[in-house]
Amino acid sequence: MAQGYIYDAGMSKPSLADLESWIAECTSSVAGSPSITVLKEHADEFLLLFGLVGRTMRYADAYMELMSGQHSLEAVPLARAALEHAVTLQWVFLTDGGVDRFRREVAHGHVAHYQTLADWLKNDDLHAAVADLRPAPAGKRMPPFMNMVRDLDDGKFLETTYHILSQQVHVTHTAVTSFLGWDAGASQVALVADPEYPYRYEATYAVAAACMLARWPIAKFGDDASLLEHLDATSDRLVLPMNLLEHLAPGRRRTGL
Repeated sequence: MAQGYIYDAGMSKPSLADLESWIAECTSSVAGSPSITVLKEHADEFLLLFGLVGRTMRYADAYMELMSGQHSLEAVPLARAALEHAVTLQWVFLTDGGVDRFRREVAHGHVAHYQTLADWLKNDDLHAAVADLRPAPAGKRMPPFMNMVRDLDDGKFLETTYHILSQQVHVTHTAVTSFLGWDAGASQVALVADPEYPYRYEATYAVAAACMLARWPIAKFGDDASLLEHLDATSDRLVLPMNLLEHLAPGRRRTGL
């Protein structure tokens, strides 16, 4: 498995075309699969976590769709979303007690969502249904996302990438600068109606890494030796981290990894 990320000294960068091919392989392998074989002991956590895999792959697929057209700027929030889901999945899967904490988070989120929905709709029947829901379990829930990132990060690569991608999500200076250019002939500022994202390679690498990080747990759920071997070889070829285990403190890792 490749150690570290492409920005480490001495590592050659994979081509943009190779990264895009990898993303296409991952999105089609999950979306096109009628079923996934998992070990019996992983059945419950697979059902809990597969949605994170599914969202990562769909965000990655939508990213590629927008990048292939005239919406590269609008593709970047999807790259951030794919990375966020994949890193969360890795933290839950790798961390001792992570699955239980995520299960509690989901249970609390389920109740909170329908309470908010009932308030929004001003629906008495929905309020009554929420009151009848089983109480969410007590105990530690998920930490803030950036805490998870820092638990798993390598030299702030994930944190820096996430913050850069976030510039296209929130109202930041890029909302101004992306749509302004310079007309040299007229020596004046010009409006840019169709801006392009200037860091396509880096964003695509982030999406490719997210796909790898989401696909590895699938192989582990089923103890799929063939898939694990393929992921390992691809990790080396494209210099993508297959998982983030090496950056997690040994005392915090779940048993059996």
